[in-house]
Amino acid sequence: EEYLLPEIRGERRDAVAVTEPHAGSDPKAIRTVATRTGDGYALSGEKTFVTVGDVADFLLVLALVDEQPTMFLVDADLPGVSITKVPRYTHTFVYEHPEFRFDDVRLGPDKVLGEIGQGYELTRDWFVEERLMIAARTIGAAERATLLATEWASDREQFGEPIIGYQLIQDLLAKNVVDILTNRALMYRTSWDADRGLDRKLLNAQAAVAKLSASEAANRCVDNAVQIFGGRGYMREYPVERLWRELRVDRIWEGTSEIQKLIIGNHLRKRGAASLIGTVPTPEGQRDAPTP
Repeated sequence: EEYLLPEIRGERRDAVAVTEPHAGSDPKAIRTVATRTGDGYALSGEKTFVTVGDVADFLLVLALVDEQPTMFLVDADLPGVSITKVPRYTHTFVYEHPEFRFDDVRLGPDKVLGEIGQGYELTRDWFVEERLMIAARTIGAAERATLLATEWASDREQFGEPIIGYQLIQDLLAKNVVDILTNRALMYRTSWDADRGLDRKLLNAQAAVAKLSASEAANRCVDNAVQIFGGRGYMREYPVERLWRELRVDRIWEGTSEIQKLIIGNHLRKRGAASLIGTVPTPEGQRDAPTP
């Protein structure tokens, strides 16, 4: 009633504060602490890359309580909460990614989200949703860039004919189509698995596959589109230039491409390849055999 329902109605906005100056890909290196007090907790620490933090009226902050990772709901207007820096980034995202400082911020016990020690689990679940969102968004961008590039190539004439008639241009467009269709199917399949309650550890690995594959593929697609546009593809008045500039960060945030590979590799080491790529049900019955 205090946070979720107003946010659903668009009356409140959240931002997630996990990353710190010394804790990027490794959230276990966080130093932000919530010290127990007589009537709750005192939160102190720093957070970076807090996307949408400039307009959020509350934050989901990962902190340590007696060395146990825990998520807190922190109102942005509380005494001790401050924005210390708003960095400038390559892309033109509508909101900012400020850095926050928490100085002895007083929180009641009702501000714990979930349970003490559940912070990493909640963070992992949030990353699953974010990685699927990135997969969807990047493939959408790749689709738009390819539609624009195809239209441009059909109208742009060089050497007496539209450049879409040249096989090297067709090669770039064909590669884009393959990347878009395969990654869209992967994203839909993973989202369907999430909706049907797939085991969260398996879903975490699948979401890593989707995020890794889609973000890398979309960057290839948009780069191909810029190439087809030629010099105009590098001009800010053409949409493909912005798409090219915006998509670079998707191979970094919510876990770099290298981190996604580690997640996938660790899953294979712990649970075997069949659990992730098998076409028959696993012993836990988590994956159905495909319909012939």
